[in-house]
Amino acid sequence: MDQQRRLLVFGLVSFLTFYGWLFIGPKFFPELFPDPQADVENVDGAAPADGSASSEENAHNTSGDDGDSGSSDSKTAAASNNDASDGDASNGDAEAAPKEPEAPKLPDFPTQTVVLGSPDVATGYVLQVELTSVGASVQSATLTDPRYPVAENPEKLDPRPQLRVVGNNLARDDSIKPLLKGRAALTVDLSMDSVDEAFARQDIRASLRTLNWELLETEKDADNPDVISGATFGIVSPDGSLEVRKIFQLQRVPADRVSEPGIRQIFGPAYRLDVSIQLRNLSKKTIAAQYALQGPVGLPLEDVENARKYRDIKVGFLDEYGAVSAELLTASALAKDVKNESVEEWTKPVQYAGVDVQFFAALIVPTGDQIARQTFATVTPTVVTLDQESERSDISLELKSSELEIPADGLVQHDFQMFLGPKSQELLAPFKADTIIDYGWFGSISHVMTWLLKTFHGWGVHYGIAIIMLTILVRGMMFPISRKQAASSKKMKDLQPQLTAIRDKYKDDKQKLAQAQMELYREADFNPFAGCLPVFLQLPIFISLYQALNNWVDLRMASFLWIDNLAAPDALFEMGVSIPFLGSDFNLLPLITIVLFYAQQKMFMPPPTTDEMAMQQKMMNFMMIFMGFLFYRVPAGLCVYFIASSAWGMSERKLLEYLPEKKVDPEKLAKKKMKKGDGFFGKLMKQMQEAADMQEQIKKQNEARGGNNQSGEGSSKRRKK
Repeated sequence: MDQQRRLLVFGLVSFLTFYGWLFIGPKFFPELFPDPQADVENVDGAAPADGSASSEENAHNTSGDDGDSGSSDSKTAAASNNDASDGDASNGDAEAAPKEPEAPKLPDFPTQTVVLGSPDVATGYVLQVELTSVGASVQSATLTDPRYPVAENPEKLDPRPQLRVVGNNLARDDSIKPLLKGRAALTVDLSMDSVDEAFARQDIRASLRTLNWELLETEKDADNPDVISGATFGIVSPDGSLEVRKIFQLQRVPADRVSEPGIRQIFGPAYRLDVSIQLRNLSKKTIAAQYALQGPVGLPLEDVENARKYRDIKVGFLDEYGAVSAELLTASALAKDVKNESVEEWTKPVQYAGVDVQFFAALIVPTGDQIARQTFATVTPTVVTLDQESERSDISLELKSSELEIPADGLVQHDFQMFLGPKSQELLAPFKADTIIDYGWFGSISHVMTWLLKTFHGWGVHYGIAIIMLTILVRGMMFPISRKQAASSKKMKDLQPQLTAIRDKYKDDKQKLAQAQMELYREADFNPFAGCLPVFLQLPIFISLYQALNNWVDLRMASFLWIDNLAAPDALFEMGVSIPFLGSDFNLLPLITIVLFYAQQKMFMPPPTTDEMAMQQKMMNFMMIFMGFLFYRVPAGLCVYFIASSAWGMSERKLLEYLPEKKVDPEKLAKKKMKKGDGFFGKLMKQMQEAADMQEQIKKQNEARGGNNQSGEGSSKRRKK
């Protein structure tokens, strides 16, 4: 009980003491409780509570007394100021406390978007480029030509949106915000280590990529006053020593050529965005600088499920004589190099560097003599976004400038062009970049075929009809060979009884069987390989057309019947389920193609007379099923070609049956056989005969050695006895 009383008394006394110290003491005894805020205000230069002069007034009074110490109040204020300013004084006089230097403020320019060009192709612009003040970069570049809408339109928009060449890594309604850490990479983003580090000391998120640049000026098109054709952005480094500017200028078809038919398909400079990087030294000493430029980002992937080509790095290197050699790096190979930390850094001078997809490309082309002085010291492939399917990753390049020495009050400017458009020989030729279009082994045939298709289309026919016309032209030129093939097939049927008799006679001796068959073919003037000739002749055409469909942009989105895109599978409807190797779309044309192939096989192939021939035909049937899987996802235009070719071949075969056979003069046939004696079959027969004679001699020698061995063994046994 006593302990509780003592505890209660202690708590009460402590509370009264604390209350008296805070409230009663300062009220009745102010001299014992000075206000600490007054000292703080004195240090900051404000007027003291007792009415004495401020620190700035004291400093002024002290300097006006020519060395006198001044009043006691002045001494007190000066002493206070000296303490606050680490004791700085001159001739014993008190000085005003120097202010702390203010940290430079981050640029505070508004977020702005500038659109270069016009969606109206009548103005001569084939591009509409959207620039953002955030990083002064290209947010997107859209093709305005109505021939280039997006391939996939899941929302069934009418009309379809136009295709973006770059900027597809951003949603169409994305807005770029300043100081957004880790924002999506944009085309021609610029970074400089020294400047970015200075910005980051003020805000870790700040850099040349994330800050808003100042929009210095825009340029109007002289022929179209409502259209902006150029823009200039600028930003100054935190220490004020370096100004960086980006100047954009969009080109177009000249006003006097806008009305020319097809001008947008051949005038390459219209797909050009000129970009200049200016580095201006604002200081009085030389500055060393180097910048890194982000290459094209966000090229479109179309028909991903059936595509055979995704994003590729394409770089054209210059040799000492100015010749261009192309380098290709696929997205999957680059992703593998990044994983293994073995990404190659290219240091050769470049003619162009960029990224391409199936039908479109975005390239950076530096100007000036790159062999004498390179604009970019290194070009490094980069992965912007890694996809689960590595070949579908978004890839780009980082182009690092040569090391620059900028003199005091000097300026260094780098100019380069950007090609943003479809992959066409005519459009890419001005940039010496037409080598990015790869037609494969039979490129010359592909060029001829595309020229023919373009010519037929120029007559006013659809590309689907143009492909059928191309098929008729090709098969018509091959008619003499097809006629020989039909005659060869008929002769093969006529020779079947004799071939059966030969097989029965030499069924135990394959060598004599083959020799007898060759002799029969020679006597009958029959070439068993003649039927394969049309197939071999059509193989380059097939490969060339396949390459043309995969690379020729004019066939993209070309419609025919129910087909929306001749450069992709016909996709009649979605099956609702994805089947391995076949995908989720029902493609009708490949099925028609395989059915016609099978009908041709049944029509042209003679009935089997042996088990081997029956097995071969079964294998051919399995091959048809295998070809069905291969053809199921090929471009619809290729199926149109094969359907037309099969229909032509079947009709041709029926027609040839009604044509009279050529009468063969026996004397000419005898002379022909004599000439052929030293031909292919003559040489083949001679080689087979020599091989048979050699084998016969070896057999006789082995038999003789066997007999000698047996006689030797018999004599030795007799000697033992």
